[in-house]
Amino acid sequence: MPSLLGHAAAGLALNAAFAGHQAPRRSWALAAACALAPDLDWFTAFLHLPYGHVLTHRGATHSLAAAALIASAAMLLGLRSHLRSRRLWLCLFAAAFSHGLLDACTLGGVGVAAFLPFSGERYVCVWQPIRVSPIPLTGRLWVRFLGALWTEAVWIGLPAILLVTAARAARWVRPVPDHA
Repeated sequence: MPSLLGHAAAGLALNAAFAGHQAPRRSWALAAACALAPDLDWFTAFLHLPYGHVLTHRGATHSLAAAALIASAAMLLGLRSHLRSRRLWLCLFAAAFSHGLLDACTLGGVGVAAFLPFSGERYVCVWQPIRVSPIPLTGRLWVRFLGALWTEAVWIGLPAILLVTAARAARWVRPVPDHA
């Protein structure tokens, strides 16, 4: 899986691009939290469930259904009713589901159960350019962690910068009304 930094960067980029300039300031924190939330399944490791179980990592919390629940919970718990909008919910949904998409692009590990509860099938991307971030960070694993961060900078950071830049440019360049 990408590091927490990579997931948070994806959520922040989606917020900058799609929530709009009128989104509440709190949407930044909510987008990052939604992008990180699927990794709460890490705590199921203490249950000693079999590898690939729906409750283990990249299972139920990484699905489209979970992304919808995460976005809805973030909207309900994080924003007053007058600040909520469909556009912001879609942004938070995209941030939450970006987690599973990024995990599917990592080299190694079990695939992502993107369509739970309708299908238990796990999916990986054909092309997996992102290295798995090692946990815990002890001894020689620091070198692997820095290598994983480098792949995240290239495959998450640069596209995030391009997405934000393109969205800002689209807002800046508005069509001129035709008075003819």
